[in-house]
Amino acid sequence: MLPTIWMRRLRLVTGLVLMAFVTSHLGLLAMGIASLHQIDVWYPYFMEPWEGRVGETLLCFSAFVHLVLGLQSIAARRTLAMSRTDAVQLFLALLVPPLLIGHVLTLRITGELTSGFEAGYEFILSVYWSFAPLYAIQQLLALIVIWAHAAIGFYGFMVLRPIWKRIGGLVTPVLFAVPILSLLGFAQGGKETVDRLAADPAFRQGIEASWQRVGEVADRLMRIETIFLSIYFAAAGLAIGFFLFRFLLRSRATVHVAYDGGAVATGPKGLSILELSRTNDIPHASVCSGRGRCGTCRVEIVAGAERLSPAVAIETRTLAMVRAGPGVRLACQALVLGEGVSVVRVLPPFADASAAREPQEWVTEPAPVVAAPAGLDTETVPEAAS
Repeated sequence: MLPTIWMRRLRLVTGLVLMAFVTSHLGLLAMGIASLHQIDVWYPYFMEPWEGRVGETLLCFSAFVHLVLGLQSIAARRTLAMSRTDAVQLFLALLVPPLLIGHVLTLRITGELTSGFEAGYEFILSVYWSFAPLYAIQQLLALIVIWAHAAIGFYGFMVLRPIWKRIGGLVTPVLFAVPILSLLGFAQGGKETVDRLAADPAFRQGIEASWQRVGEVADRLMRIETIFLSIYFAAAGLAIGFFLFRFLLRSRATVHVAYDGGAVATGPKGLSILELSRTNDIPHASVCSGRGRCGTCRVEIVAGAERLSPAVAIETRTLAMVRAGPGVRLACQALVLGEGVSVVRVLPPFADASAAREPQEWVTEPAPVVAAPAGLDTETVPEAAS
């Protein structure tokens, strides 16, 4: 199995490839604001790179790998305690394949099953605005889901980079503008298409002929869609089932972690310190949602360091990046494997992405010590850093 750090990198790269394709698709659709003719003019620049052998191979590979790694990340979860952003991201990801498969099959497979079929934008807009408006609602929902999932992931990755301070003011509006402009292009292009269907009998006859060819292979498309969805739901169910199985096994043994300020977290053995914080509603900084990239969740281990899992490569690299001192661990990577762990949260719970970009600006003075909670084998636990 690939090391976790490489799996995350591969998931990131494939996600960026898919986002680039979706951006091209939506960017071309936005040209409909001007006219359908402009969509045809700009089509080679936006879409033809994806239609060659290299582009299609890269796109299919990225889609498959990103899906598999996404399901693997569900199976590998140790708890359902997560930020609201992560919960939304996970929910959106699970929605993408069911919403998108019909669109992909119609455009990619119909041409292989029947001769003379061309799925240009005029055909697609005609179907959505005249022949099958329910498909339009589904695709609009798919557009919102896919772009929201991609934008959240992209923002979460980029906001940790020092360059974000310079480009964030430009990139953030673009993330909102792309889907809005594509929807406007969809509406304007649809209006132009409906007008042309009414005024141009030859155009309407051509669209109806293409739609009829889709109808001729509809049963075969439905069978393919059913097979794909069956495999997908079985894989998703297997991933969720594996998570539940591991969760139930882990819940048989419990551990405790004492925090600065007197808080104590209790939970299943094998959870990370950050996951125990979230499970017990204890405020804890974490910008990258526990992926080991930001360093904002780091803690100083006061007692029980030997009861934590060893540091992995991504943790070691991030700790070096934020210039962490000895005895400091990332709460998201340090798994609690035994009783009696006491920690101090190095950063306040409200620490934001700037704490990852400029960690030296968030360094605080050492906190005074106070009595440890009963039941833990350390005499002192520092108060919260402020």
